[in-house]
Amino acid sequence: MDVTDLASLAANTVVAATVTDTYDGIRDRVARLFGRGNPDPATARRLDKTRTELSDATAPGAETMRATQVAQWQVRFADLVDAYPEAANDLARLAAEIQAELPVRGDVTNTMIGGVHHGPVLMGRDFTGIILHPDQGSASA
Repeated sequence: MDVTDLASLAANTVVAATVTDTYDGIRDRVARLFGRGNPDPATARRLDKTRTELSDATAPGAETMRATQVAQWQVRFADLVDAYPEAANDLARLAAEIQAELPVRGDVTNTMIGGVHHGPVLMGRDFTGIILHPDQGSASA
């Protein structure tokens, strides 16, 4: 995995983790990564700021705030690996550990009321293996 992909993965993972119950342990591990074994107070403060900003973001701006934080952390992680190439393995391992600790998202139910629907409606982000068959009983216009 190249540095950009690794930094992106780590940034998305860490930002997602900042608003979970596992945050305290994650904060300490990320701060130790940046401190190369010793807690880096500046990183810990920056993670706290990230957590506060994401927690305080209102619905209209929450996704923009999340994207901003991910971009900032991606740069930080890329800079870390550029300065300490041996940190790449530690960062990959940390990202995998944090991903394993993140809460599993449950199913989401969307209800549509009203309107005219001429076929299935898919709502979500990632879709794989979906096959839509035309309604065999309907007449075409």
